[in-house]
Amino acid sequence: MITYETIIKQIEKLTAEATHATTEQLAREKLTAIRALCDVVLDEKINSTKLPAANLVSTTVSSPVYTQPIAIPAQKLEEEDANGDSLFDF
Repeated sequence: MITYETIIKQIEKLTAEATHATTEQLAREKLTAIRALCDVVLDEKINSTKLPAANLVSTTVSSPVYTQPIAIPAQKLEEEDANGDSLFDF
């Protein structure tokens, strides 16, 4: 598990990089990375306060059933100026 201290150091590094960014896009990228790190920490905190694993109800996921498509015979297009069955026959 990554400690809060490690994440805070990374946020500080990204903050410095955002402060010294040469373009707005680069600064926004650094700020987005900071937001992602904050979300990870906050989501971890929320998930750790949820019900213990012993109280969780197990669910069974069934695999989807696949059916084969029905082949419908195609009618051959007859044109007087066509040379053959291929699309590339002119």
